[in-house]
Amino acid sequence: MVETQVADVGVVQRFLRKVPQYTRNARHLRSVVQHGGARKWANLVRAEAERKLRHTTVRSHPYLLIIDPCNYCNLRCPLCPTGFNDLGRVQAMLSFEHFRHYFDPMAAYLFEVYLHNWGESLLNKEVYRMIEHAQRSNVGTNLSSNFVEVSSMDLDSILDSGLEYLVISLDGTTQEVYSKYRVRGNLEKVVTNLSELLRRRRARGLRYPVVEWQYIVMKHNEHQVPEAQRLAKQLGVDLLRFIPVGLPYESTNRKALAEEWFPLTVTGRMETNHEEQQFGQAGKPGPCFYLYRSMVINPDGGVSPCCIVYKQKRDFAALSSDQPFNVLEVWNNEMYRSARTLFAGKHERPLPSTVCHGCDIFSRD
Repeated sequence: MVETQVADVGVVQRFLRKVPQYTRNARHLRSVVQHGGARKWANLVRAEAERKLRHTTVRSHPYLLIIDPCNYCNLRCPLCPTGFNDLGRVQAMLSFEHFRHYFDPMAAYLFEVYLHNWGESLLNKEVYRMIEHAQRSNVGTNLSSNFVEVSSMDLDSILDSGLEYLVISLDGTTQEVYSKYRVRGNLEKVVTNLSELLRRRRARGLRYPVVEWQYIVMKHNEHQVPEAQRLAKQLGVDLLRFIPVGLPYESTNRKALAEEWFPLTVTGRMETNHEEQQFGQAGKPGPCFYLYRSMVINPDGGVSPCCIVYKQKRDFAALSSDQPFNVLEVWNNEMYRSARTLFAGKHERPLPSTVCHGCDIFSRD
């Protein structure tokens, strides 16, 4: 049964007024408070304790869900496996019924659901029903979009759905620079759509969604960072976030890709020997948090160990759309236990090898 009760409303509201809304850590803290309750908070404590103690079999449930509404995209970004056609998975649209089939058994423990991963989520027009359902279930909602093919109806649907956090990917301030990475993208359309969304949000007197402009800093666009800061202030976005460029997990030519895309004036990239530093918990000690906090579900029902692993052959499970979904059975299957064992310093045998065995998070730990 979905948990909808939280702590005393007045106490929660007073706390939330003191928490900044437009920083990423504050965003997650707000979700824990705003969408919490006794069961969720107890599960959170248990999950973090089991991670700290490096348990291989866990009693806690995932408290974050990444579920991809679709793995189609209108753009052809050269470092995205969807963009360069190496996804290694059948492309599909997630129906609202299948979304509920996967989401509902987890909802009582979730603080947030991320409705994006390897596709352009707004291509799936049922995504608004998914957002509304999650919000009614007292789960915070996040969505990322390139914001190119967005209609006036889409803008209203975003506001009507109750979406809490929207990330818009925009990596440049001129069409020539922007389209080098966002192939097939149209900068003017994105800026127009973004400006109009913010105008309508203000006109309605709404606080949500919080709008983050996400700018991947690369060699060809690093010189436009100051102009992006000026444009963000002019548009009135809530947060402008610069992030380092990431390389596809399965890529074998990492040195060549790094030389082509990594920025020259931003520190911390060329010092990493071309190892992935953007995703997961790069540089942070301890077991990989994906194995204790979040489940990643693809449109075909495949369960990936984390959000950077995309090929079907790497899946930890294959969920059936017409069979009951037992979360803990999946969460403690041989694949998950095998991956957690890497960090536990002990071994259960026999357990299958997983994609995690070659991950640099494990090698650093």
